[in-house]
Amino acid sequence: MKTGLVIYASSIEKLAIFYAHVFDLQMIEGDHSYALLVGGDFELVLLETEVSKKGLNVFEARENTALKPTFFVDVPFEVISERIKEKGGAVFPPKNWTFGGRQVCDAHDCEGNIFQLRVGIRGG
Repeated sequence: MKTGLVIYASSIEKLAIFYAHVFDLQMIEGDHSYALLVGGDFELVLLETEVSKKGLNVFEARENTALKPTFFVDVPFEVISERIKEKGGAVFPPKNWTFGGRQVCDAHDCEGNIFQLRVGIRGG
């Protein structure tokens, strides 16, 4: 089964670079209003939003949302954390919490969208 996620963005290019760099996604197509990034069975669609053009501060972490995307990564925490910081995001301090055999923490992208990281090889 393929899965996907749609994120509304004020800067398609900046957010595409962020997700491609952090999660090794490939940009398949796009223009000034959208971008399609793919990695394995996952598709990320970035869509331009009018709200961001009207002065909403999209660069602060927005914790009051009903959904939190989760990204599973099989690289050390330090590596994924550095990738996120290099492209303008931030990682919240890990809370010594594991779930499903992976270390869990939250982070946000360069536009303030919160996501969860599950780091490590399951069972390892």
